[in-house]
Amino acid sequence: MKKRTLAALLTASAVLSACGAPAEPQPGESDAVIYYLLPAEEAQGGDRIAASWEDLALPEGADDLTEARAVVARLMEGSSDGMMLSPMPEGVELLGLELRDRTAYVDLSGEIRDLSGVELALADYCLTLSLTALDSIRAVTVTALGRPVGQQPKQVFYERDVLLSDMGDVLQTVEVSLFFLNADGALTVERRMLSLYEGQTLAEALVAALLEGPESRDLLRAIPEGFAVNYVRVDNGICYVSLPASSLDMLPADEQAQRMILWSLADSLYSLDPVTEIRLLADGEELELFGNIPVESIAVRPQG
Repeated sequence: MKKRTLAALLTASAVLSACGAPAEPQPGESDAVIYYLLPAEEAQGGDRIAASWEDLALPEGADDLTEARAVVARLMEGSSDGMMLSPMPEGVELLGLELRDRTAYVDLSGEIRDLSGVELALADYCLTLSLTALDSIRAVTVTALGRPVGQQPKQVFYERDVLLSDMGDVLQTVEVSLFFLNADGALTVERRMLSLYEGQTLAEALVAALLEGPESRDLLRAIPEGFAVNYVRVDNGICYVSLPASSLDMLPADEQAQRMILWSLADSLYSLDPVTEIRLLADGEELELFGNIPVESIAVRPQG
C-alpha cells in the first residue's frame, strides 16, 4: 500500500479545526491514516481532529474497495489505543460503498442524521480526510439511506476542502435576506445574521441557511426538506449553483410549487450585491428547465 506524505495529507480548505499529524510508524502493508476526534476536554476548545496510524488487518493483495471499507470501519470504532473518538453517532452502519472515477460514494444508516451543525461537519471531514488519504480516492460523497445528509450546500468533499483552522475563527458577521413562504403562499423576506468562517463564501453561507429553513414560525420553507446543493460559486457577478440529480428528482409535480422553489433560491441570491446572474448546473451541464420552469426566468437580476 503506497502512503502519502503528511504534507500531502494536510493540504486542505473548508471550515474545520487543524488536524494533529500522527507520528510516522514503521510502515506496515495495511497501515492507514485515520482521522478521529479528540475528547472535548483534551482539545480544550482547540483542535478536535487528530490522526492516528491504524492497522486495517487486510489480507495481502486486498483491492481498493476492500481497503476503503476497512478505513470506514476503523473510523467508526475509534482509535485502537482508545485515546481518540469516532465522529460517527452510536449505531451508525455502513450500508454501501462504491468507488467510481476516484470518488467514494458512502451510504450510511439513518443514525448519521442525528448529527447537525459542527458535529456533522466534523464527521464529514474525518471521513473525507481518512478516505482521501488512500491513493485510490480523491473525493467523497456521503448519503443516509441513499439521500443527502444535512442541509449544507456542499455534498461532495475533496481533501483540499477541509480547512485546517480553528472553528472559532469567525471572519465577519453579515446580514442577509432569505425568502420563504408566508401563510398566503407568497415569498416573504426573513432577515438573518450569518457568521462567515475562513474558507467560506457569503453565497455558500446564504444557501446553507436557506436550506435549513426559516427561523420564524410564521414562515414555511419553499424548498423541500432534504433538497441539496453540490456547490455555489460566484464569478464576475455570475452565481453558479450546482444541483445533484437527487434534488431534481425531489421537485414536486405542481408547476407553481416548482416556481416558488426556484424564486426562493433566486431572490435570496439576488439579495447579494455581487450577484447579477444565476446559472443552474447538473452533472456539469447548464440546466434549461427546473422541472417545467425555464431557468431563463431567473437568469438575470430583476430590475427595480
